Amino acid sequence: MQAALAAAIEAGDDDVGRAALANIDFVLRRSARKRFEQGLIDAALAANEFAAFGDVEKTRHVQRVAALALAKAPVEATDPAKVSAAYAQLPRVTASRAPIATLLAVAAIAAVGTGSYLYLDSTPGKAERAYARPLPPPAAGAYKDGGVPLRDNAIEKLLIEDFTRLVVETSQDRDSSFDNPQRKARTKRLAESPAFAAHGPALQQAWREMLDALDHWVHEPVSGDKFESVNRELRTKIRSVSDQLVAQGIGYYLEGDVLQTGGGVYPVIYAHEVEEVVFVTAGDKPRRVLSLRRLDRLNITKSLLGMQSPELGDPVLMLDQIDEHVATKIIPVLAADAPFPFADKEYAATPEGHTLAAIAGAAVRAELMTALGPDAAAAAKVASLLAERNAQLDAWRDELHRQGMRMARTNELFLPDGLLAQLEGKVPTSQRERVIAIEDEIARLEGPKIASRCHQLVAATIRRHEAQHGLDDERAQMLQYPPVLEELLGPAEVSPGVPRRSVERARHELSAYTSQLANDPVTPQFSLWNVVQFAFSKASWGTPESYAGILLVEGVARHLGITADGPVIHDRMIDRARLAQLVQPLAAVAPARLQEGARATWLDLFGEPIVPIVDRR
Repeated sequence: MQAALAAAIEAGDDDVGRAALANIDFVLRRSARKRFEQGLIDAALAANEFAAFGDVEKTRHVQRVAALALAKAPVEATDPAKVSAAYAQLPRVTASRAPIATLLAVAAIAAVGTGSYLYLDSTPGKAERAYARPLPPPAAGAYKDGGVPLRDNAIEKLLIEDFTRLVVETSQDRDSSFDNPQRKARTKRLAESPAFAAHGPALQQAWREMLDALDHWVHEPVSGDKFESVNRELRTKIRSVSDQLVAQGIGYYLEGDVLQTGGGVYPVIYAHEVEEVVFVTAGDKPRRVLSLRRLDRLNITKSLLGMQSPELGDPVLMLDQIDEHVATKIIPVLAADAPFPFADKEYAATPEGHTLAAIAGAAVRAELMTALGPDAAAAAKVASLLAERNAQLDAWRDELHRQGMRMARTNELFLPDGLLAQLEGKVPTSQRERVIAIEDEIARLEGPKIASRCHQLVAATIRRHEAQHGLDDERAQMLQYPPVLEELLGPAEVSPGVPRRSVERARHELSAYTSQLANDPVTPQFSLWNVVQFAFSKASWGTPESYAGILLVEGVARHLGITADGPVIHDRMIDRARLAQLVQPLAAVAPARLQEGARATWLDLFGEPIVPIVDRR
């Protein structure tokens, strides 16, 4: 594929790269073409270059970004000069036309009829590097009763491929003010797709209306008086498609967003698979929460573990982000004496921060180990192995950087396929072999299963957090504005009837985090430290999460008789020493008392009893 990109870059024409792929090994051809097309889409988004059509230099810039991404060579994708210089450092490649993969495939087929059973009999093979949590079979009633909704291969393929391309083409046309015939043709083709028509006129109509709204959005000027209404109309139509999918029991979900970057405004529609529908009980009423995994190939990521808003409808969990959070933040805490990962590295390096991170790590680790039960010992070993591997990777990054090379960060339990092979000859063989052995040992210890169990613990507490957001959104009368929050943020309204967005967000997050702690019977220490870390991180000061962390800790500490030298916020600054005085003793508080303190704090803040939110059995 690098050779195809090289050919395309030389010509400044994507079609030259496509033609080059037509000459490669037959077995590899289809997957290579798919990777080529996806690479260009991702590169256009990373480079913020949506108007390359017909411009040779812009086309080359996108192609170079794709080549650098394939080579795992990070660079500032929006800077053409830096991209060109980085691409010039890549080794030159040429395509091999020897049908190696085809020959290997033929050899493998031939082996099936001869001696393959001997190989399986005599070799234990590698431990599995993936774990699929047992789930019930897909059912039409999943949105009503919980479980896995129905799948539709035709809809899924359409959302992954053609629909992703349409979203990218829409951004390109928005940027260039040019109606690309290819986009128009794709819109028409998608509107007539039998994939949606097969499920009845209501879903097909909602799908068509959304495509019409997307087409209308392309040329609506931001400065025009109709832009906001057109924007709302598009979001409404996107929501309608998701609602119709729910009505049909089909497990896909669309989410609309608007990306403002580089002086431009672009529509983004994310496509998700609904992996599971889970209900919690809020008070005496069931509340549905959707567990989502990204399907589309847009090169835009989100860091949120969950979301809720009136536009979205159901609260949702973002499973891909939770997986990453587990691999990078949760499992590492399970190693003996591991600190809790505060976001503010500078603070964590101070004596006070170092001590507090160790205390928080011990508290979170204890409750996670209890929850993991028989898997706890293996989990500790996996965490220690990850720490050793990550330390080695950091050392490699430093050394490669000194040599003018860069190695991407990894956010998953196992390293990306091919990464260690690419490092052959660039790092000491003994070190590379040790990392290979570590990966094998993590697999033998059933690391993916342990990660899945940790995922479920994190998902459960985030689910209750998002369910509280859902309750707050549906209230006939907004939650009381806590006086302690008003002292910090001022009036709730900019002018009569016009709410201040910062106040609304802070009130909602204070509600959700307090409710999360009050309703978390298994991992309350994780719930506590997960929010309080925002208050210790300078980069997060002034965010709704930082206010939630401070007021929650102050409230719980007050009810448990814990005091500090004065208020945490004074002279318009957060006093981390005073915050530490309050939160450090909380690390030793039993779960039931933490929950009791959070419930009492809720009553103080909002003037009404909290609604219990529990997992539905």
